[in-house]
Amino acid sequence: MNIKGLLLGSAAALAAVTGANAADAVMAPEPEPVEYVRVCDAYGSGFFYIPGTETCLQISGYVWYQVGTGSYDNAFDTPSYNYGVSQQDGWMKSVRARLNIDARSETEWGTLRSYIRLQADWNGTGSYPGLGTNDGPVGIDQAYIELGGLRMGYTESAWAETVNGISSYGSHTWGGLYYGYQERALIQYNFSSNGFFGTISLEDDALDGEGYVPDVVALVGYGGGWGAVWARAAYDESFDGTSDGFGGFNDGGFAASIGTQINIPNMPGSSFRLIGYYADGDHQYGAGSSWTAFSTMGNSEFSVLASYYQQFTETFGASVGVQYFNDFYVAGTDISTGVDGWSADLGLVWVPVTNFEVRTELNYDDNDVDDGTVSGYLRFTRFF
Repeated sequence: MNIKGLLLGSAAALAAVTGANAADAVMAPEPEPVEYVRVCDAYGSGFFYIPGTETCLQISGYVWYQVGTGSYDNAFDTPSYNYGVSQQDGWMKSVRARLNIDARSETEWGTLRSYIRLQADWNGTGSYPGLGTNDGPVGIDQAYIELGGLRMGYTESAWAETVNGISSYGSHTWGGLYYGYQERALIQYNFSSNGFFGTISLEDDALDGEGYVPDVVALVGYGGGWGAVWARAAYDESFDGTSDGFGGFNDGGFAASIGTQINIPNMPGSSFRLIGYYADGDHQYGAGSSWTAFSTMGNSEFSVLASYYQQFTETFGASVGVQYFNDFYVAGTDISTGVDGWSADLGLVWVPVTNFEVRTELNYDDNDVDDGTVSGYLRFTRFF
């Protein structure tokens, strides 16, 4: 056999073996197409579709660093707005981290939403006296479900905030002066149509059982490009939370509020707010004051709050507010003290770049009995 024949025979044998092995080879599956995250623009910016679903998700929040101080010195001073009865002989530092998780999808009954707000605070090696301990643990600050106009869970009371945002809170500053801020376990229904809006809310100040009758808050209002007007009423079924000795609780209390916001023509972002408050005792739905948490004084019978905000440029704005309190109650009762008081605030806000805010606020608190106090802070916040 010559060399040429030997080579041809070897090539034929090799081809046969290769073909046989190929028949037995395992073919690798084709890679699945990559599913990229899709933007969801149905609910505003920042939402995206959870892969494989029609649910839109938004993750947002902020981190702030704050430095402040106050003039409170002893029991003859009015508790300060920002630091209560803490005696300041230096700068008070604090850090807050907040994470919001917002999931929404459409159903035949309207938008189905779940909202979770996680928050952690740090204010130094200890806590501010009288303000509790807030040194780092992350907790669920709010969590609720919405379906159409129905909201249920633990969140801000309708006395302070609703989905109709223009009627929420107090003055234009972050603190807002004294308007009865609180968070509640609640079930509420919100509606809006042709400028009219309203809320009815059944609320409880505790997650554990304590009586069967809820507190009730109702809100009605009308708004447009010019601003809004609104009115609130609230019933606290047991404002001092004590037993009446017969298996029930002491008498409830009533509160009401009426307010307006006027948007200044030809000055985008600028507005004036005027809000009045009434309470028939020191219960959950009064206007509150710096005294409420730190003395034997409770809410006032009447209070009037006025606030103005001016947007000077796209990056800088300022506000000034004042609040008068007529006739504080003895804490936990409907007994009048005859003592009046007043508070004021000043706020400056600068946003040098997108999502970064520099804010400073200054507060003054005074009453007929104690000396006045000043408190304030400088805060740096990064939003996302």
